[in-house]
Amino acid sequence: MSSVIVCGSARRFVQPERAIVSLGLSVLAVDAPAALDQVSARSQVLAGVLDGLGIQRSDWVTDGVSVAEEYEWRKDANVFVGHRATTGITVTLGDPDQIAPLLREAVGTAQGQVRGITWQVDANNPAHHDLLGEAARDARSRATAYVQALGLTLGAVELISEAPISVGPTPVADIAPMARSMKASASTAEMSVSGGQIELATEVHVRFAVL
Repeated sequence: MSSVIVCGSARRFVQPERAIVSLGLSVLAVDAPAALDQVSARSQVLAGVLDGLGIQRSDWVTDGVSVAEEYEWRKDANVFVGHRATTGITVTLGDPDQIAPLLREAVGTAQGQVRGITWQVDANNPAHHDLLGEAARDARSRATAYVQALGLTLGAVELISEAPISVGPTPVADIAPMARSMKASASTAEMSVSGGQIELATEVHVRFAVL
């Protein structure tokens, strides 16, 4: 029996439910122990900032610590200038009103850097489920257009999969949702921070019988 394989897709803009804020700390010192001590002290200050803003310890994580020699190109020579220690934290915020104070205090009080902000939607957001249905309907619409243009008739669904369907023997149907979110950015300093809307996208691959 003949078949047709199509990819149905659906997109929707939704309000983000949380923000992921990436902050960094960097110190250049004459030697490695001094650099590590200074960046550690700043990390304690930053932890105090988070506590002062009511951000729970469970809502942020240390990204890592590194210490390395640093060189600068001066007068046609690569000159050793000291050791740089760096560390960073990632903060998860459910309240967007906390973002601007966090950025201000992280930069001003802890002398940190803002690496970026990512807006996310919860996995249990109803939009994910709705998009799967829209993508499946889009797949049927595409398949119908193909077979009608060729004077054929669309038959029953043979397989639905999140992953592309290969020609030939195929695995058991898998209809788990696939979604992605786009990143939004925000500038530093005193500001009003908003996630606006972010795009969710879903693709569903369907194989139909062709009569």
